[in-house]
Amino acid sequence: MEIILLVAIGIIAGFLGALLGIGGGSIIVPILVTFLHYPMHTAVAIGLLTIVATSVSVAHVNILKGLVNLELSLILEFLTVIASIVGGFIGNKLDNNTLQIIFGIILSIISLIYIKESIRPKIESNIIKDKNSFFYDEYYDFDLKKYVGYSPINIIKTMIVSIMAGTFSGMLGIGGGILKVPAMNLLSKIPIKVAIATSNYMIGITAASGSIPYIIHGKISPAASIYMIVGVIFGSKVALIKFNKIKDKKLKILFGLFLIFVSLNMLYKGLMR
Repeated sequence: MEIILLVAIGIIAGFLGALLGIGGGSIIVPILVTFLHYPMHTAVAIGLLTIVATSVSVAHVNILKGLVNLELSLILEFLTVIASIVGGFIGNKLDNNTLQIIFGIILSIISLIYIKESIRPKIESNIIKDKNSFFYDEYYDFDLKKYVGYSPINIIKTMIVSIMAGTFSGMLGIGGGILKVPAMNLLSKIPIKVAIATSNYMIGITAASGSIPYIIHGKISPAASIYMIVGVIFGSKVALIKFNKIKDKKLKILFGLFLIFVSLNMLYKGLMR
């Protein structure tokens, strides 16, 4: 029965993870801890491995579609990887409750900011289109039926958030996308679909780096990881089919609601135990 549950959770996590650019760790970790009673550190380790699976499943397709800003992702990911390894070692030193409370507080703040900004009308009208920028790129938007150009701004601020994302990814098994997507969309003014696709490309490297300390400390559960990865791969493939058909505003609302759910869930667990 547990095998079926693990695969089913993997499918859901893979679908939402690929659709929102978060990798699925934010779904997997709370469920494994709350309902299947896995130790927090083991759940984090499993979450990180499944994030790698999500990234591998969707990244190459998004690159071919031109949705990934490779120049920006390389700079952000370099910082995130280093922070993720450090975060992994920090996470192994902290107790479960402390990890959950830290996760919940940070994510609650991000949730409120993202929801507030997402409900503002015509947020995408703020997109900068400087073709002389090193980071300038464009993609074909199937919803708008035209090519959309953009130039990321506030790169330094987004880099700082990426360092935070890497640290919390290693500590909490969340892949970093749950922080990077809002940062790229709100701070750097990148279209939401590009932010999600670029995040999906980066989170695999982040999660692989963050899992190193957990492997060293023997926190990995190979059997559970394999079952969940099978589900994640299937779920992420389905998400790829739906991704281009969903309007940007719906993606923003879905992402914001998910942030609230995860933050409140982790805060509750951390404070009640």
